[in-house]
Amino acid sequence: MVTPRAVWMDFRCVPQQRGLCPDAKPHCDVLRITRLDEIHGAVAEHRPRFFCIEYDYPDQGRLRAVPLVRREFPALPVLMFTESHSEALAVWAFRSRVWDYRVKPVTTGTLARLIEGLAHAAESARYSGQQIDPFPPDLIAPAGHLRRPLIAARQTAAAVAWISEHYGEPVRIEKVAGLCHLSESEFSRAFHREHGLSFRRFLLQYRIAKARDFLAEPEASISQVAYAVGFNDLSHFGRMFRRFVGIPATQYQRHFQPRTLPS
Repeated sequence: MVTPRAVWMDFRCVPQQRGLCPDAKPHCDVLRITRLDEIHGAVAEHRPRFFCIEYDYPDQGRLRAVPLVRREFPALPVLMFTESHSEALAVWAFRSRVWDYRVKPVTTGTLARLIEGLAHAAESARYSGQQIDPFPPDLIAPAGHLRRPLIAARQTAAAVAWISEHYGEPVRIEKVAGLCHLSESEFSRAFHREHGLSFRRFLLQYRIAKARDFLAEPEASISQVAYAVGFNDLSHFGRMFRRFVGIPATQYQRHFQPRTLPS
């Protein structure tokens, strides 16, 4: 595969400290920028396959970079790295349609797998003539690590927090509705109102997002991953993975993992 190109916006408050950009350079051809007004020129000059934005403690001004890139260059997948993390920030990032959201520190091996997977997805989208969609668009975090209730989802936060710990188990809607002190019908309406999608779709996307993260790790078995995230039917898992990710799980795993990981 041709070395992928990326524009890397270093939006850290203390840019003189070492960030992720140097670790990315062995795996992709990086053009580093530090200002919003450099974005258009950098994309025109470098013609990147994807766009990375790195923060330490993002403020409102620096966060403008995410929707700006998504609006001006919708075909460019965006990777967002941040040191300061909250559920609210993750929700905002995915609703701004980033391709992936990662909380630092990020190991060199994980960064290499991210870049390879993203480069392959971007290349496949280019040849198919389709835009690469961010995945998943509505989840709380890339690996589903939610530990505190969402302030913005007061009625259903307990259900989402429970799913973050029990996504691999059978889930009965009366169970999660009871956690929220709601009837099943009240819970279904409240969940759709607060999250913009049904609970069942949220659970399905949540499980696929966890599977995607697990498959990025070396030695992961597709069948073990499927069962670990709550699928008892391997063929159903395969259909749902392809539906949401766009490629089969085997192909995703093959292209996401480099043959030799850096030490």
